[in-house]
Amino acid sequence: MDALGPDADSHLRLIDTPILPTAEQTRNALLGSSWAGRTIPVVKRGDLADGFLNLTPDVVLAAATGPVVQQIYASAARLPRRPGLVSGLPGVGLPATSKGMRYRRIGDTFITHSSREREEYLRITRELRIPAEVIVNRLPLLASAEPPTPASDLGRPPERIVFATQAKVPHGKEDRVRILLALAEYRRRHPGSEVIVKVRSRPGEQETHREEHTYMSLIDELVADGRMQPGELTVGVGAMSTFLSPGTALVTVSSTAALEAIDHGLPTLVLGDFGVGEEMLNLAFAGSGAIGTLQDLVAGNIGFPNREWLLANYFHPPSTELADSIALLAVRSRERQLPDIRTAARVQDFRRIRAELRTLAPDPVVRGYRAVANRARQIGRRITDS
Repeated sequence: MDALGPDADSHLRLIDTPILPTAEQTRNALLGSSWAGRTIPVVKRGDLADGFLNLTPDVVLAAATGPVVQQIYASAARLPRRPGLVSGLPGVGLPATSKGMRYRRIGDTFITHSSREREEYLRITRELRIPAEVIVNRLPLLASAEPPTPASDLGRPPERIVFATQAKVPHGKEDRVRILLALAEYRRRHPGSEVIVKVRSRPGEQETHREEHTYMSLIDELVADGRMQPGELTVGVGAMSTFLSPGTALVTVSSTAALEAIDHGLPTLVLGDFGVGEEMLNLAFAGSGAIGTLQDLVAGNIGFPNREWLLANYFHPPSTELADSIALLAVRSRERQLPDIRTAARVQDFRRIRAELRTLAPDPVVRGYRAVANRARQIGRRITDS
């Protein structure tokens, strides 16, 4: 929003959902922006329509999970003067999925963060017949004007390792234990070094994806079992930017934090021991030169991506594509040139309510519903074929 310039009359709101960020998480997210230190109003999902009526926006930028974007779009689409509808995915958007786009199917513009991402999401929009414009905009957390280069000697083990956790991968307990033991081994092999396990939230705080085996609980378990010494690993919470100081290397399985570290010129290692592909959410880093192993981690053999990958993935030159798209949507909204999508919005609302009801229903009811729905689709296909 800051990139739109001082002439943009911007308003920021948080939506009251089960994963509403805490005050601390909100402060961390706003660091470095013009919104830092400001109190952000919280809007209940049931009050979205009234909130839009009071603001009469030209453009709505929905930065939320798919179901919430779906409701934001449906509420905005019913305004007397329909605003432009813009959304995207936070951080690395690969692998591209049809599910994410279905939630956003009535939007006007979809934001990607690299040429490769745009190609993948254009393919999906064509398959689903979604008429949204797909644009590329640099991730706001990337400040380098040119593709970054290493800021330190890659031949020396780093003074500090920051492991950026990812809630979804690796999922298994044993895989997570292997990572923690390798981090502890690095600390033992390199006296004077520091190893930080950077987690996204404190115990009890809500996250988009729930973890069955949190790294904090696993560290406690390993210390209690004598497999790790107390204090060998430090747990860190807060904005990632505060951890990326000179002399640091970033290690992860899959995290946007890797891009932030690369932007700082820091050595970066994406662990490939558990696979490289869609399941591990690290497909974007294939061919980067940053993928390595737990053995590389223990040895301190941590490199930096090659320039060709940087240019094709996230570190392309800054552009005005997003600002231009929003400006055009604002004009079209004020001139009432945007298409009427109220019928499509009602369909999206129905789908959202149906999905939310399924989450509340007992598993046997959900399974029965799916069986009937699948059977109905099969019959429909047979009738069409005949």
